[in-house]
Amino acid sequence: MSEQREPTKGFFQIGKHWPWIIVGMLVVHASIMLGTIAYVSAKNDLYVEPDYYAKAVDWDNQRAMREMAENMGWVIEVLVQDSQPDSDAGRTIQVSIHDRDGQPIDGALVEVESVHPAHANDRINLVLLGVGDGQYRKPIGMDVPGFWQVNLAIRYQGIQAMIQREIEIRERSSE
Repeated sequence: MSEQREPTKGFFQIGKHWPWIIVGMLVVHASIMLGTIAYVSAKNDLYVEPDYYAKAVDWDNQRAMREMAENMGWVIEVLVQDSQPDSDAGRTIQVSIHDRDGQPIDGALVEVESVHPAHANDRINLVLLGVGDGQYRKPIGMDVPGFWQVNLAIRYQGIQAMIQREIEIRERSSE
């Protein structure tokens, strides 16, 4: 006589609990995905380029303005330095503009937009003041050390030029 085996009893009984295991795995997966999305969207370092669509539409014009300073032979230097010790300004940005013959360009409108890549939503926008001899300067709040992208928009006698420079800001020495 052959003995018949009785089906196993318990959690892994055939056909009883496997659908709940799959549902449980899907719930865990969905929870991990939703938690990740919530974590990423709660961070304040998400960056969206302001007016990106308008800049894309106007790309040809901006490209021409980026080449204008080079075509005109302008020599443009950007310098960020610590302000005077008795000043509360922190740092000062200075832009020097000369033509191809070395003559200073005075009377230009110089606008600055500076951004640190790690803090892209915290842009610094200002208009520099002309101080003569092709020099333009103003206090600027570049307090985060590292590399900053500095975009200049220069307007002079109907000429519009855009310049982009990368500036390294070092930590202030505590002397």
